[in-house]
Order: sequence, then C-alpha cells, then structure tokens
Amino acid sequence: LTSRLLSFARRQPGLASAKRTDEVFGDFQKLVRPMLESSIEITFEVESQDLMQFCDQPQLETALMNLVLNARDAILRSGKGNKIDVIARSVRAPSDPLDGSHPRTSFTDAIANDQRTPYRCVEINVRDNGPGMDEETLIRCTDPFFTTKTSTSGSGLGLAMVYGFARQASGDLKVYSETGVGTNVQLTLPRATAAGIREPAVWDDPFAKGEGQKVLIVEDEPLLLSIVQDVIEKIGYEPLIANSGREALAILEGDAHVDLLLTDVVMPGGVGGFEVAKKARELRPNLPVIYTSGYTGYTVAEMGDVQAPLLQKPTPRNILADAIATTLAEAQSA
Repeated sequence: LTSRLLSFARRQPGLASAKRTDEVFGDFQKLVRPMLESSIEITFEVESQDLMQFCDQPQLETALMNLVLNARDAILRSGKGNKIDVIARSVRAPSDPLDGSHPRTSFTDAIANDQRTPYRCVEINVRDNGPGMDEETLIRCTDPFFTTKTSTSGSGLGLAMVYGFARQASGDLKVYSETGVGTNVQLTLPRATAAGIREPAVWDDPFAKGEGQKVLIVEDEPLLLSIVQDVIEKIGYEPLIANSGREALAILEGDAHVDLLLTDVVMPGGVGGFEVAKKARELRPNLPVIYTSGYTGYTVAEMGDVQAPLLQKPTPRNILADAIATTLAEAQSA
C-alpha cells in the first residue's frame, strides 16, 4: 500500500526505457492468463511490430495487470461478459516537450492539433464486454480510494495508480464505458525509437481534403463537439452540429442539405448513434454514415440495420479525413 501511495504521489519517478509493445504483450499474457477463469477469453493485438513505448516498463506491466484484473472482477461480480481484449495502436499527439516549459495538452485535443509536427504515441486499449459503468462510477473511477468492490477486496488505488503512471510518463488515461455493453480504458504513452529514446516529433501524414461537403456531427460532449467541428472545418468540410440524437433527427427531418452523418454511438436521451443512423436512412436512404466511439467492441449485430465504419475516439485528424473521403467516394460510386 505504501508503494502504491508513493507511486501515486509521484515520489517514485521510475526509469523510462524503450521496449517493443508486442514483447511486452508476450511477457504479460504468460503472467496474466493463469489469473483468469477459463470462462474469460483474453486476446492481444498489436497494430504493427515496430510499435515501441517509452516509459517505465515494470510500471507499465503493473498498470496492465490492474486494468485486466479490474475487467475480470467486473465480469465475475456481474455475471455479464466473457472477453477482454488488449489492443495497441499508433496515435498522434500534440507537441509536448518534456522539459516542462509548456503546459501539457490533453491527448483528446490531438485531433484538433494544427501543427504538422506532432508526436506519435502508443495507445493501449484494455476493452471488455462486461457490465460497464454508470455515469457516477465513471466520473469517480480514477479517484484515489474509490472502489465498487467490498471493503476486503479492493483498495481503490488501481485506476488511480494507472492514471498517475500515465501522467508521470507524459501520457494520458481515458475511460469509456456504457452500462450493459462494456468498458474501454485507453492508456496512451510516448513512442520510442529503436535507439532507445523517446521518438521526436515527426512530420504529419498527408490527408484527403474535402470540397465543402456538409457533415452533420452528432456528439453530446460539448468540448469534444467543438474540437471535432474545428477539425471538420480544417479538413475542408462544412460542419452542422447536433448535441443529441433527437437534435440530429430534427435536422434530418428538415430541409437542410447533409452529405454525411458523423455520429457518436453512446448518447443520453434515449436515442443513440445506431438509432440515429437507422432513422436517418429511413429519411434519407443514401446518406453515408460514420460512427465514432471510445468503446469499439460493438458487433455487427449491435450496429443493426446500418453497417458503417466505426472510428475510435479520439480520432487523429488524418484518419478522420481519410475515412470521410473514402465513405463519400463509396457512396457516390454505389
């Protein structure tokens, strides 16, 4: 307990080093598999073999252990779910000097970053199809000593320690969850080079630009809606915005021209993204659709009548731009 408190208080800075993500996953799965019941399946996936993170590697392994065991415990307590996925991908982040001369920028803001030389990072997602969290639990889940477990089975320092490790490593931690569907914890860490140092800022990938087509953005989080609206404008499209599924349907029921629907999946008010897409297609049968969500474990059956690309939030600008361009082109050729 003392060790965990010291780590959370950032009195133990750790020793950052470089290691391939697939090697970390290979070692970790040998350690964690015996701790999981046979009824729970765990899978590991790395986007590419050249992914390397720059951080304290033992602390990373401890963080992954916390996240996987939290998912396991949630599944066992609720009786809901049977799968945990650990997935790593490369993402872009804003320039973030380690010398402390500039304030940190949230990784969520990376999609709005207008610089051409961002940092690349390794994003590790620990995703389960368990019971999910309600809004109150989700808000407090990284608070020290907050736990939904019994007083004898949880200290409440697990996610708090993982969050402290992420920030200490110049990374970030975000939690997405939907009751009855599952939870996805995103751990973002600086990327390393083969030389064993943190990778410097790199030139941004080129992306396809629009020609003023109108994109209806449906997002209930005001800050994220503002960021995505700004990105849509910068990549050459005209944004229309809706703060809820009902507001989006009201726009679609009107006479406003819309070239593409970009909708979040999980939204309050009883009308989620899949329902918005279904009703949108009833109103406008040929309307192209793209889904966005922090939790990406949805099945084809859960999408329902409208099968469409699903982008993970936060979505890098070049990936969002290419997805919109591809979806519009496919709609035109259909």
